[in-house]
Amino acid sequence: MSHYWAKFKTMGGQRFRLDTRIYLDAIAAPDDQDAVIGCIIGKNPGSAVASKRSSQLAPIALSGDKFLPTVLSVLRQSYRRAQRPIVPGSYVQVLNLFYLCDRDLTAAKRSLKSCPKAPLCPTEAQDFPWAWFAWGGSDRVLDPLKPRFDALSSARSFYYCKDQGRVIARRPTSQDLAKHTQGMPQSTVVTHLAKLTGR
Repeated sequence: MSHYWAKFKTMGGQRFRLDTRIYLDAIAAPDDQDAVIGCIIGKNPGSAVASKRSSQLAPIALSGDKFLPTVLSVLRQSYRRAQRPIVPGSYVQVLNLFYLCDRDLTAAKRSLKSCPKAPLCPTEAQDFPWAWFAWGGSDRVLDPLKPRFDALSSARSFYYCKDQGRVIARRPTSQDLAKHTQGMPQSTVVTHLAKLTGR
């Protein structure tokens, strides 16, 4: 049983993590009837790796990754706040500016330059009830990767603005600081997601 699932792909000696899912309740295996409830957009996959070799969705071994458990915690808190039951098979899709795995972001950006055909995640083409942007602030390497998410199909978008200490209910620009979950006050985002969940 696991909350965290993904597909892993090796290309040019680099490992990429695609179709990453955070299930609100742990599951034994993904099912075609599972339903995406929203997405979160981060920078790149960190230290989490596949717990077994597979070309299909496989459980993730966190290996010290804090991002995925933090997102799960925020989502479960929001459901409790909204007093809504969790529907079995509900999950949040994790999207990234790029999908190369490395806990060291600086090293990951260097590696990305040597992999011009780095794959994108096909799930970026899905429709999402909401999109939570958490890709951090302006970055010379990462900023050019952000505009493709202007075409992301989501009914509602938001990010946490550290400078204003509140949730901004729109998509961030490349220059906006869309706060990463690390060091983010969770309660404000929990309240916002509870409102979206309760709709």
